[in-house]
Order: sequence, then structure tokens, then C-alpha cells
Amino acid sequence: MEEVKQVLALFNSQEKWNAFIELSNMKDDIVNELKSRLLVELQIIADNSLADSGWLFGSDNNGVYIKPKRTELIAISIEWSWWNQSNVLWCKRGTFLWVDANSIDSSKVFEQVQTYRNKLAFQDYVENIQNHTWFPYVKQIPASVFNVNESTTSIEECLYMAKDNAKLLAENLWKQVFEPFANKECANLMEFFVINASK
Repeated sequence: MEEVKQVLALFNSQEKWNAFIELSNMKDDIVNELKSRLLVELQIIADNSLADSGWLFGSDNNGVYIKPKRTELIAISIEWSWWNQSNVLWCKRGTFLWVDANSIDSSKVFEQVQTYRNKLAFQDYVENIQNHTWFPYVKQIPASVFNVNESTTSIEECLYMAKDNAKLLAENLWKQVFEPFANKECANLMEFFVINASK
């Protein structure tokens, strides 16, 4: 309550209060603009990096991902909507192995990743199938990627870098999240996992 009183004291004129309300109402639009700037740069990197790799890059307002060309049922993904969920700790600043648990048995994918872990870039991912069957492995993206403090996990704060340096943020994200998987061997293994885990 004391913190709220201190913040309210900052608004010592109607103009300042109105400006705050206007910006608050524009928050989603501002965040979407930052995502858009980042996605433009990520698409440029993907176009150059994924040729003949067996992977496709995709994005929407909810996240970004790479999927093997021959299946839509598995991906390496960043899903922004999970980051700000206060009650779900495993998704903070997270990237995930995503599987379509409606179409394939994610526990079989989980087991196959364990078997082939030394051939894949999952060494620094943690097991998560007990929390969510659609995300059997998760990894917290290092704070340095976003040039933020380790405790910073909100999408709004992490995307601030895209305001003035979307290209560098895209390069950082690509190197940390997608590049380790962006080769034919990984794409083929992911497709093999889907075939073996089909329901």
C-alpha cells in the first residue's frame, strides 16, 4: 500500500495522470510493435540460416518457432504468452521443446530425447513433462540475451531491447535458442521422434 501511495505522488498534475492512463491503454500495442521489430530481424536471420537445414521458421503474435519441414507436430519454440503467468515458474523467460500432445504421445518424445540427448542441443534444458505435456523440455534464456538483470522475466521488460536494437536482440535469440538445432541431423531426429510417437 505504501508503494502505491509513493507512485501516486508522482502524478502531481492532471496532465501527468492523463499521460500515464494513455500509455497504459497503449501497452499491448507498444509490446506488439516491439515484437514486430524483433520478428522482422529474426525472419532475415532464418531466411539465411535455414536454407537446406530441414527446418522452417514461423511466428505469430504469441511466439516464434522452428519446425522440421516434414511435420507440424514438434518445434523449438518461444511462446510469449507463458512468460507473464505469475503462477507458472518454469516458463519465465523460457524456450521450449513443444509437441502437439493431441496428436503424438509426448511421453514417448520425452524418452526419445533422453536417448538421443548427446546428439541434440538439449544439454541445458530441464525436464518438464511432469508440469506440462506440451512442453516436455524447457530452458530459461539467459538474461544477457536481453541485456536485463537475472530477475527480469516479463515479456515487456525483455523486449525493450527491440526498441533500438532489434537486430542484436534477434541475433542473440537466434544464437541461444534456434541455432543449436538448425541442422539436418536435428531436423531428421525430430521427425523420427514424431513418427515413433504418433498416436
